[in-house]
Amino acid sequence: MANNEQSGCGRRILVTGASIAGNALAWWLAKRGFDVTVVERYPQFRDGGQNVDIRGAAREVLRKMGLEQAVADSGTGETGVRFVDAADTTVAQFDVADLGADGPTAELEILRGDLARIFYDASRQS
Repeated sequence: MANNEQSGCGRRILVTGASIAGNALAWWLAKRGFDVTVVERYPQFRDGGQNVDIRGAAREVLRKMGLEQAVADSGTGETGVRFVDAADTTVAQFDVADLGADGPTAELEILRGDLARIFYDASRQS
């Protein structure tokens, strides 16, 4: 970072794409003192979307960002998966509590746009 200051390079960064990766990058850059602008071609923020399981390295990144609790608070609340037949009788069930972190569903799950929104809001506070 000091090299940018010494060489006369600006500390302004333009990030294209306001989804998960763009907003996460903006957060990390802002934390390191860059003036970050995020642009998105879609006319409004896209909340919601497909669910994302947060596991392994992603969980560690959230911890380092201090955002793990914010993601948990905005999570889908999924507790497992249940398969039913035509009569709505359960034929198989997988509960997060029974299977742990490596099961077919994650204990920490959030909608794609909601995760991007958390990163976006956090980067603006940096």
